[in-house]
Amino acid sequence: MENIRSAFPVRRSAVIVSMQIPALIKVLSCFGLILALNRLRLHLSICLFIGAVAVGLWMGQSPVQIAHGLAVSSTSVETLQLVAIICLILVISQLMKVSGQLDRIVKNFVAMVKSASTVSVVMPALIGLLPMPGGALFSAPMVETAVTGCSLSQDRKTAVNYWFRHIWEFWWPLYPGVVLAVSLLQVEMWRFILIQAPLTLLSVGAGSIFLLQPLRGTSNRDNQGSRGEKVLGPFLWEVMPILLVVGCIVFLALLRNCLQWTGIRINLPTSLPLLLGLLTCSIWVIWANRLSLQDLWRAVMNRNTLPMLLLIFGIMAFKGALIYSQAVLQIREEMVQYQIPFLLVVMGMPFISGLITGIAIGFVGATFPLLVPLLAGLSSLDFLLHASLAYVAGYMGMMLSPVHICLLVTKDYFKASLAASYRHIYKPALAVMLTWMVVLGLIHSI
Repeated sequence: MENIRSAFPVRRSAVIVSMQIPALIKVLSCFGLILALNRLRLHLSICLFIGAVAVGLWMGQSPVQIAHGLAVSSTSVETLQLVAIICLILVISQLMKVSGQLDRIVKNFVAMVKSASTVSVVMPALIGLLPMPGGALFSAPMVETAVTGCSLSQDRKTAVNYWFRHIWEFWWPLYPGVVLAVSLLQVEMWRFILIQAPLTLLSVGAGSIFLLQPLRGTSNRDNQGSRGEKVLGPFLWEVMPILLVVGCIVFLALLRNCLQWTGIRINLPTSLPLLLGLLTCSIWVIWANRLSLQDLWRAVMNRNTLPMLLLIFGIMAFKGALIYSQAVLQIREEMVQYQIPFLLVVMGMPFISGLITGIAIGFVGATFPLLVPLLAGLSSLDFLLHASLAYVAGYMGMMLSPVHICLLVTKDYFKASLAASYRHIYKPALAVMLTWMVVLGLIHSI
């Protein structure tokens, strides 16, 4: 009897241990809760705050600890810098739109080219330089004009406009998803751009192969082709705000590297080059278009600004919950213990999140706070390679999402079938994904 009694607590302890839910299952359940609530049309920022509280409670934190973590995460310097950058991007986009500068950029370029296929690629791409919800709707009429007289189905027109509208979103520093990814990865913007920029060329190549075959050799008959030299100067003048942002990032990166070669090391926030570039850009747009303070105020108070800023706070709160509850540390240990394929987590979570949210900042904000700490033990190159793979997987999920607003407005404009449009979109998406996996694998093996 004594032996039985002494053995009982051991068995009971073993049963309790075996019934403990792994941290990975807890976090994935909370992740699923976020996506499910978002599918019920609850704003993603609210979903992320609910997910953050759920993670804290399930990981054993008290309400006071959860509240403290949310407060610290939402008021950190990193969060406030991110909010400032996103706010500037939205304001600049709105100012360029209402001043007509965006329209002038497009018109000047159309006057320089003759090829219908070139117009079909560049018009959505030019519009895509400025991140606007549903921005594909602006380029859809231009694509339709460029392909007039061509044997192009409505669903293929939809795919062309939609695909080339997003070729910059892998790395372009004006996209909130890119800004957020750089902030969460804690890498310099130029390093992220360097590894991601080839994806734009890859996307153009894949789109040309799978989407533009019927346009080979077709000319844009509305274009006389004689005004190229006359409009080049005005075109460069109109795109100057965009060039200023890129130039500021490149200049500060080169300056920092030159100073390091001379032995001078300056530790600047990773977001500073972009922040300065955006400030310079906003001043240029206001000056060049002679905008008033009232115009600036209307741009700041645009109805799309506040929801996006709340989304940033929600993302950083969710990130803080994963860190302060020590969920990430436990997940790392469990992945080793249960031998879960690392690439399955790195690619699967962003893809599913992108598929359900239909927005880059959605899959980055929902999954990168979990993925980034799991990549912490890797070398700097492997860290960037895995981060790039995660971003591309999420991007492809976003491009295939049935709730992506650009896809929906383009489909409606061309009166195309959603299913028929998918038959064109999945081919370049799959080609880019598989090719990039091979490229990263080759880089990793070198």
